[in-house]
Amino acid sequence: MPQSRGLFCLAVTLLLFASVHDPCFALSPTRHALMDRGRVVEVHAPNIIKVKLLSGDRTLSVRLLGVGSPRNRDRVRDLTPEVLLHIRKNRLWETSRMYVASLLKDRVVEIWTRKWDPLDDKNRMLAYLLIPSESGGKLDVNAEIIKNGMGFVTRDYLHVTYTSYRELEEKAKMDRRGIWQGLSCRRVSSLAVSGSE
Repeated sequence: MPQSRGLFCLAVTLLLFASVHDPCFALSPTRHALMDRGRVVEVHAPNIIKVKLLSGDRTLSVRLLGVGSPRNRDRVRDLTPEVLLHIRKNRLWETSRMYVASLLKDRVVEIWTRKWDPLDDKNRMLAYLLIPSESGGKLDVNAEIIKNGMGFVTRDYLHVTYTSYRELEEKAKMDRRGIWQGLSCRRVSSLAVSGSE
């Protein structure tokens, strides 16, 4: 019995390790499906994208799973006053939107949706956007936004990459990227202490 428990713990650890280093790994075929491919036509917000599908003449509004916009009042209420001031003072919502637009410019993306409840309350597709590369790998756009401090992790909709996205956000805070440049040095050093435990 103890040996099987040890093997189970090892398997779980390896799975978590893989999902942290490659968030796309966590998109399981039992929970997610490749809905379609499309070309981005507009970036309304750092987490709201318009995509024209390649398989027809349909355009979708997509809400990126796990990504919070630096301007959404409901989602920024947990940020510190210093970060909120930094976001407002430096117009970081627009900077984030432009960053996402530059990341997606002239790119074909894969739209991965949840198999259950794929729409939000505004009828937008809840999705991960992946950019396929020539080498066969895929860039997780949602993770890139978090990693570069151009948005923050939300859990308003259940998503399987939450843990790995939180790790990317902590690293962005440590490196004081994007919206996290507004963190005080004291807050960043406390992250370093808690991250080393």
